[in-house]
Amino acid sequence: MAYQLAERNGIQHKFSRDKKAAGTAWFKEFLRRNPELSFRTPEATSAARARGFNKEAVAKFFYTLEEIMRVHNITDPMRIYNMDESGIQTVPSKVSKIVAHKGRKQVGFLTSAERGQNISIVLCLNATGQFIPPAIIFPRKRHNDLLYQGLPYGTLCLHNESGYMKSDTFVKFLEHFQKHCQSSVDKKVLLILDGHVTHQTVEAIEYCRSNGIIMLSFPPHCTHEMQPLDVAVFSPLMTYYNEELNLWLKANPGKIVTLYNVGPLFGKAYRRAATLNNGLSGFEKTGIFPYNPNILPDWKFKPSCTTDRPMVASTDHTMTTSNGDPLPTTNCEKNAESQREETPSSQLQKPGHSTMKSKKNFVKAKYETSSSETDEWQASGNSSDDVSIFDENESSVSIVSPSQNNLNENKKIVTPFDISPLPVAPPQSRSSRQSKGATVFTSSPNYLLAKERLSTRMKTSQATNIARKKLFSKTKANKKKRHEEDDAACIFCCELFSTSAAKEKWIKCNSCQKWAHALCAGVSVGKKAYVCDFCV
Repeated sequence: MAYQLAERNGIQHKFSRDKKAAGTAWFKEFLRRNPELSFRTPEATSAARARGFNKEAVAKFFYTLEEIMRVHNITDPMRIYNMDESGIQTVPSKVSKIVAHKGRKQVGFLTSAERGQNISIVLCLNATGQFIPPAIIFPRKRHNDLLYQGLPYGTLCLHNESGYMKSDTFVKFLEHFQKHCQSSVDKKVLLILDGHVTHQTVEAIEYCRSNGIIMLSFPPHCTHEMQPLDVAVFSPLMTYYNEELNLWLKANPGKIVTLYNVGPLFGKAYRRAATLNNGLSGFEKTGIFPYNPNILPDWKFKPSCTTDRPMVASTDHTMTTSNGDPLPTTNCEKNAESQREETPSSQLQKPGHSTMKSKKNFVKAKYETSSSETDEWQASGNSSDDVSIFDENESSVSIVSPSQNNLNENKKIVTPFDISPLPVAPPQSRSSRQSKGATVFTSSPNYLLAKERLSTRMKTSQATNIARKKLFSKTKANKKKRHEEDDAACIFCCELFSTSAAKEKWIKCNSCQKWAHALCAGVSVGKKAYVCDFCV
């Protein structure tokens, strides 16, 4: 892109015209001249995450959070909790770099297996940085005390066939959570978590409503930036767990890590990661406590610009909460509206004009940027090429065209967005499934909705079971009928084929198509053309 920018802007350069690219030396010097830039490996971002993490969803979450804290008088940070699940395996998720000879194509590192077994862990902490004892879910049908040795004190030990969070497992965790937070109907606590389907069951909602637990979900695909555990705890926890795995493998050569070794390894990593500083940092960086809805900078919402759609004029897009109340206008929107109302049209600054004054003569090239992206090039490429000359003897500002400064006349500056424009997704048909934002699972509307989903699921399950029983009985009757039709009797002794001795030979008459014992017919089985005595 550097070569194309230089060519299209008429800038002299020493780039290779054969390769049509800048060299590595220029790139290193470019990074040295711009220390605020660095060469990074980007993280993969799914299209769903790019669409879901937008300003509207984040604003709705913070408004709902503020309403809950105000209505239920939750001002104590010890009553604000965050809970999330993650997975650890018996093999390291990331292998550290080692020093090896040059020229070797493959450098190996010994692990227990290529793919390890998954164990789910559940962490929970409050806004003061205090953690409640974690929960761990092993992929086992039966309880085994040997699996839970070496775990942190007070860990909730669970097991199921898959090793993942399920509806009944989540209810057991809620009982563990309530025992440590001591919530009640008079002293409610706020539990912020993701919108997984196991968190929305009727059993879980009823338990929370009866024990003073308010469940608030994050918007879909936003937990990577808004969940305290994801932001400040899980990353160091996985790093420390991988270190403990590698140390164990080096200390035990020839052995593999099994489920019975996970407890001590996770216990050591948990003690290093579940610190007060990490807990406090997670809530501060996400703006949950202290409450700061403007904590996320604008550049973090850039991926959502690719999938943004223009609003339809005939449709009401007023943002509402889970209770149906409209969101209030933000301070930025109010200030912008007030400025537009108070500022006369004659005083609005136009491109190419300025009211600045200076005491010295100097030339300043200024590229006009868009109002929404003041720190970047214009995507449209319509940047101003005018050069403003300020004179100390003149009160006004004179505009000098590019031709007066040895530049090509009527030629605009080519920006990187002109060469490689920002991708914009094509229009898509709206899905029938409504996308949910921040939702209070324990609210009455969501509780009734969960009961309705359960009732529908039970009716569907009953109808499916009835259909299966009918199909099974019909199939069984067909098999019995087919068996009766396939059974035959000997035309000589009338003995049925089903009751005859094992490995007894039978032969079929080519004329009447009836069967008979080979011994009764007095012929050998290998005879191809046989006609019984009744057909002769």
